[in-house]
Parts: sequence; C-alpha cells; structure tokens
Amino acid sequence: MGGMKRYFEEGFVYFVTTVTKERKEIFRDRKLCRILLITLEYLKTIFDYQIYGFCIMPDHLHLIIRPSKEFDLSFVMRMVKGGFARKINRIKKQKGSLWQARYYEEVVRDENQLWRQVEYIHQNPVTAGMVVSPSEYGFSSFGQYHGISNSEGRVLEIDSIYEDVAQA
Repeated sequence: MGGMKRYFEEGFVYFVTTVTKERKEIFRDRKLCRILLITLEYLKTIFDYQIYGFCIMPDHLHLIIRPSKEFDLSFVMRMVKGGFARKINRIKKQKGSLWQARYYEEVVRDENQLWRQVEYIHQNPVTAGMVVSPSEYGFSSFGQYHGISNSEGRVLEIDSIYEDVAQA
C-alpha cells in the first residue's frame, strides 16, 4: 500500500528529520558526516534551496530548509538521500538504501517557531548525551550561528535567516 501524497506550501520553510535505515548509526563515522555536508552544499547550488540550520546525529539528520519554487521538498529530499547513498555505496562497494523511505516534515509558520527549531536541533547532541555544550559538536550549524570557526559543519554554508525574514 502506497503512502499518502505530501502536500507542500510553496515558499515555506520546513523542519525536516530523516532517519537512517534500521536506525544504523552510520554518522558516528566523521567521514560520512563530511560527505553528507558536501552533498547538501553541492545540491544546494544546483537546486537553489536555502538551509537555515542542520544537525547530523548518529542515526538521523535534521534540516531547516526552504525549497526553491522550482524544486519542491520531496524532490530535494530524494536528491539528497539518493545522492548521498550512491556516493557511500560506491565507496563501500555495497548496494541498497541507507535511509528510511519516508521523512518527517513540519511547516515552520513564523519566526518564533523557526528560532525554536534552530535551538532544538542545536541542543539535540546535548540532549542525547553526546556533548555537554552544543559548541562541542561540530556537525551542526551551531558554530556558524555563534562564530566558531573550527566547526566541521562549516562545509555546509547556512543561509541568513535575517535576510530572509526582511524579504518576507
């Protein structure tokens, strides 16, 4: 039985969570985290989406994303998940999906909700007991928000919320 079609609202920001297949903790491998960030940045250039926040956890990814008018969220997520899986499968000489088929998305309706979601994803490694402070975790957008130059997350350049809110 197929899933229900997703309904997307053009121009909205989405809070997205996508989980690895069987919740395998593939992102304990820093190299895979870097490859995912490079994939997101590369596809961002092609499909013109905006990223306002992200956090790579051992078995899932959080994104705060605004798809372009031309490419909806479903298409972007298919490209991100498929593009990453193809790279990793080629490197590891394996086949198959690395992600669960579906993902969770929630429309972010206002600036307050946007900031709550940014805070949530930045606190996720702390809540999971991986670090004491979000500044200790390199694979999130926290470093970019707080001027931490040694953050590994800088590979994926986040877009300015302030510029986007001013345009709305």
